[in-house]
Amino acid sequence: MRKSHVVVLAVLIAVGSMLGTYALTRTTELGVQAREASSKDVDAVVATRTRQLNALETSLRKALAKKPPALPALPKKVKALPVQLQSSPRVYTPAPVSITPARATVTRVAAPRSSASRTSARQAPEHESDHERAPSGGEYDD
Repeated sequence: MRKSHVVVLAVLIAVGSMLGTYALTRTTELGVQAREASSKDVDAVVATRTRQLNALETSLRKALAKKPPALPALPKKVKALPVQLQSSPRVYTPAPVSITPARATVTRVAAPRSSASRTSARQAPEHESDHERAPSGGEYDD
């Protein structure tokens, strides 16, 4: 690298560092000014809002101190409205449900047959209890 190139690069770096330092000092000055201005603005806003709230508080205390006017007297007799003008409240009720008892099931029991009718051994018993009394031929085993 030539010496002229080194000098040019050194000058450019020096100029860049000077501009950077200048920008940094401006930024910090702006930051300080902004903080001072914002604190002043905040103080002004707080003071204004405090005055408004104090005025509202005094008006509320005055309104609380006043008594409301007396109510007018009620009429001695109130006439009922005609039936046509009265509005009846609508009450919705479910439809009436008729409850009918369940149908009764009637079971008929056959009269016992005479022993003459049980002559056949292959005849099926009429009832489960008769199954126990059936002849033991193996025909009716479960």
